[in-house]
Amino acid sequence: MAAEHVDLFHLKRLQCFNDAVFAIVATILVLPIRKLEEKAEESVTLAEQLNEKWSQLVIYLVGFLVICAVWESHVLRFRILSRVDDVLVWFNLASLLFTSFLPFTCALEGIFTEKYLPMMLICGNLLILEILEVIMIVYAFHHPRLLDEEFENLTLPEIKQRMKLMLVKKAVNPILYILAGVLSLAELHLALVVVAIVVVSPCINRLVGVIYRKLSHVHLTGSEFDRMFGNFVDKERVEFFSDGLFAIVSTLLILDITAEDFPTKAQVDRDGIEKTLLHMKSEIFTYGATFVVVALLWFTHHSLFHYIERINQVMLVCNNISLAFVGLSPLINVTLNRYAGHGKPDSRLAVQSGAIIVFMASITQGIVFVIALWKGPNYLESRADPRVSSRSHSYLAVKLSIIPLMTFLVYVAATGCPSASLSDDVYHIAAGLTPVIFILMKIVFSCCWDHCRCGQRKANFNVQQAIKQYSSEFYDVIEQD
Repeated sequence: MAAEHVDLFHLKRLQCFNDAVFAIVATILVLPIRKLEEKAEESVTLAEQLNEKWSQLVIYLVGFLVICAVWESHVLRFRILSRVDDVLVWFNLASLLFTSFLPFTCALEGIFTEKYLPMMLICGNLLILEILEVIMIVYAFHHPRLLDEEFENLTLPEIKQRMKLMLVKKAVNPILYILAGVLSLAELHLALVVVAIVVVSPCINRLVGVIYRKLSHVHLTGSEFDRMFGNFVDKERVEFFSDGLFAIVSTLLILDITAEDFPTKAQVDRDGIEKTLLHMKSEIFTYGATFVVVALLWFTHHSLFHYIERINQVMLVCNNISLAFVGLSPLINVTLNRYAGHGKPDSRLAVQSGAIIVFMASITQGIVFVIALWKGPNYLESRADPRVSSRSHSYLAVKLSIIPLMTFLVYVAATGCPSASLSDDVYHIAAGLTPVIFILMKIVFSCCWDHCRCGQRKANFNVQQAIKQYSSEFYDVIEQD
């Protein structure tokens, strides 16, 4: 028996490794578009260069969300498992190999949008991932020792029924990839739309599961169906994935002053190390400001998920959209470094572009909160429910509204700034001022809470004193009688 189970492993470490790989793969999609070079021709503006990058930005957003959907498929696959063996580990590693190849194929599609081959490579890559998923599911069901405890009391026919149900679910995405690959030979834009449907494929999979269950008369409990076709994803896994992405994005920002704009030996020999570094002060300030912005977005994301109980598919898609815009932070950094500053006419557009990206990243976090409120107590912790704890709810709501409000003000200020070259100062000031606003808000709310607690304690004390007084008078009357 010991020899039979010698290669069985717990899931936790493999899950964390998968989350890290997917977070890195999704984040480095921005690398091909993060570098906007200044061109020698004065007639070429930042707006024109952004228009040239438009197709790459669309491919980035679609690719990011598709990778998130593939990651979700990995998460749902682990729901039926209690452990893994060497075979599953190796199949999983092969799957991660093809996952890590996606940034290359997406970069090809973003640059060579008129060619059919990049889209074919993307669809082929994703199709291989689905085939590996099918192999892993079939292997797991043929080795019951790997399955979750819920499968232990099932008969062999019942286990086979559930395997067929899982395979029916996995049929949706391969059909989309094959269709998109065929369409790429005739109409590339339509092929991209078909691939984008994968973003909402979990909802389609759930519908397919419901239809198949009714047609085949498979008897499943609600928990069993949710385990295989669940409308929710483990919150802990979403937090791990999101934290990994925030960490990678904040780390990528240093590339601008460490790799791209690092002082050359010729510059140092000509001007000296002190003067050369002084010329970099604008880049260093921009790096610090953008790092603060990413850190604040993580702070609000952390605060939001601290109060969320569970996540459904719509909330997950909104969270992924937020992370996709967070992933564009290196683009903000390099755009400001190249086109913002005194004497540069494109400063206003550079700051406005950054404000739009940060606004979208923050407002989608707020949408997740609104959906959780709308869905009710099962999705939100009681301490964030306005019907239970209005103060905690208000504090979280104000937290989530600060960054969208500040970025809106930055956009308006940059638009109305009399000098376009001063627009980047607005960005730096806002980045430094926003943490101060969070701190002041915390102080104000703490003082209000302390005041309310003191008032409540005083009222309780007065009530207790009155009760004691009336009790004493009551007993005095009884004694006199």
